[in-house]
Parts: sequence; C-alpha cells; structure tokens
Amino acid sequence: MAIQSVLELEPYVLFEERNRIAEELHDRIGPHLFGIACAVHSVEREWSTLSEEQKLEQLREIQAAAANASREMRATIYNLSAAEPGGSAWLDSVETLLSSLSRLNGVRIRFRAPESDCRLSVHHRKALYRIIAEAVGNAIRHGASSQVDVKLTVLRSSVTLRISDNGRGFDACERLSAKKDSGFGLRNMKMLATSLGGTMQICSEAGSGARIAIHLPLAGRQEKMG
Repeated sequence: MAIQSVLELEPYVLFEERNRIAEELHDRIGPHLFGIACAVHSVEREWSTLSEEQKLEQLREIQAAAANASREMRATIYNLSAAEPGGSAWLDSVETLLSSLSRLNGVRIRFRAPESDCRLSVHHRKALYRIIAEAVGNAIRHGASSQVDVKLTVLRSSVTLRISDNGRGFDACERLSAKKDSGFGLRNMKMLATSLGGTMQICSEAGSGARIAIHLPLAGRQEKMG
C-alpha cells in the first residue's frame, strides 16, 4: 500500500518540481534578458550617432550582461542562490541584476539593504526579487527614468521594500483597475505581496515619477536587521 501511494504521488511531485524549476528560471533569468533586449534596442536606435569607441563600449556591456545571465542560469539550475540558509547570496543576486540594468540602460540605480538576508524565507526572497525586477524594469522601460532608488528594510516582524524613480509617472488607480495590465505587472506585484499577507502602496501621477512600497509580515521575527 505504501509503495502504491508513493507511485501515485510521483507524477504530482514531478509536476510540482517542473513548475518550480520553470518559475525559478523565469524569475532569475527573465530580468537579465529583459535588460539585454532593452540595451540592444537602444544601441540599434542610436547606432548611427555613436562613435566607434562608444559602439565598442556598448557591445562590451551587452556581452558582460549576457555572461551574468549565463552565470545566474547555472546558479539557478544548481539552486545555489537558495541553498545557503544565511549569508548574502540572495542580496548578491539582486545587486547583480540591478547593476546590469544600470549599465545596460544608462540609469543610476541605488540599492540599500541589510548586510544579510538570512531571516528572509525562500518565499519572501522569491517574491521580493520578482517585485524588484518588475518595478525597476517598469521604471526604465515605461517610465523613461534616469534614477531609481531601491531600499529594503527588515524589522522585528516585517520587511519593507520601497522603490522610487524620477520617470514620467502614471495614473496608479487607472493602471490597477484596467482590464489589461499593459505590461506593467502592477497586479502581479500586488498579488505577490498579498500572497504573503502583505500590502502594496503606489503613489504616482503623470510627470512626477513613481513610488512603490511593499510591506510584508515576518512571523516570529524578534530582532532588527537594518
């Protein structure tokens, strides 16, 4: 009976594992590919106005970004980023992503965070990484921002993520109520926050940039990280 139960569960377990791997690859590699695609589009548009030295510099940046994406894929495949229970592996991956987006798109991105991510669960890390990638990508692609600020704060019982930019802004209420998300992913970010018992606040209007605040509870946390 026990063997039969295991055999019956096996297809479901394999299905769940396949979905988990697909989700990890999407979350970790997708933002890097997005940055490369935006950089290629920008270079193509400005190619005739660039000097030979500038062309070479841009191509080197794209090559470096592709190398980062390749390393991130290997780390994801072997689950290196989530393998360590503590330390700063996850924070390093966020830093790598933001640094790549900054160089590829000529955008100043400031990232402030605690020294360690050890108190964040895997679910929190995955949600926060996806929200950061989505929000910063929106600021660059849709907001035409030249500066983006990302701040992660972990307190005794909660984590707060604040992302602000100096882009063209948008009508937050209109975006959230629209039937189609128009590629902004705002509803996805809100769903990620809600799935962990948290909230998302957006403050933006045309011409004034955007400010996004994500608040997530951390059950059982007793000390402040930073």
